[in-house]
This record gives sequence, C-alpha cells and structure tokens, in this order.
Amino acid sequence: MTKADAEAEARMASGDVIDENNVVFLADQAALDAGKEIFNQPGKCATCHGANGEGNQIGPNLADKYWIHGGGIQNVFKTIKYGVTEKGMIAWETQLTPDQMQQVASYVISLQGTNPPNARNPKVSFGRMNRLQKEKKRFQIPLLPRWQ
Repeated sequence: MTKADAEAEARMASGDVIDENNVVFLADQAALDAGKEIFNQPGKCATCHGANGEGNQIGPNLADKYWIHGGGIQNVFKTIKYGVTEKGMIAWETQLTPDQMQQVASYVISLQGTNPPNARNPKVSFGRMNRLQKEKKRFQIPLLPRWQ
C-alpha cells in the first residue's frame, strides 16, 4: 500500500472526503506520478489533451499559462469532477475517486510551463477565450491566467 493509499483510507475512515472546497495541491513526486499515470490511461485525459498536456484538436493545451475555467487546484479539481459537458468533457466524479481527481489535478497544474513538443498554439486558445468572453454572461466562466 502506498503512502497516498494509506492517507486516502484514513481520510475515508474519518469521514473527511476531498472535494473542490478543501482540495490541496500535492507536490510529492509519488502523487504527481500517480496523477500522470491516470492522466495517460486509455480513454482518459490524454485522449483529448495529449500525453504531455499539449492539447490537440479536441482539448486545450494544459501546459500554457491560460485557463478557460479558472486556474488553481480548486478550479482544476472542479473541472475534472463535474466536466464541461457543453464542450464534450465528461464529469469524472463517477469514474475517479476524490483522491485520484486530486492527483490528476495536481499533475495538470504541474504541467504549466513545460512547453511540450507539438503544443497547441496559444492563439487557438485565445480565440476560444475571446468567444467565451463574449458569452461569459451565458456561461459564467471566469477567464483567468493560470496563476490566479
């Protein structure tokens, strides 16, 4: 049993479940490696965001400095948990445990500034953000740089 698994079991036994209000960034390498492993499983995150978070024709670049749905661990966790159904991203809350979502969210945040090869052009993301900015009243999506 890994340290992360032991902590998850202890948290579940105490009734303290991770959610978007209390999630924290996991900086330890074991948690980031676990998040990367989940991210790259067939049919999961890498399918739409690329193996290194570079983005593709479906999903945006996760390694640049811009977030469409808000940056920070709580926003990323919430996006993973509830998805973005209007954009085709499913809610993962029924397929991943809260601990797994925390690991994936931490891994995604760790991708910032990695400049992976074949990264989706940020201008493509800017165009999408501009369209969303015009519709922000409809979607209520804050368009924040990743560091906020």
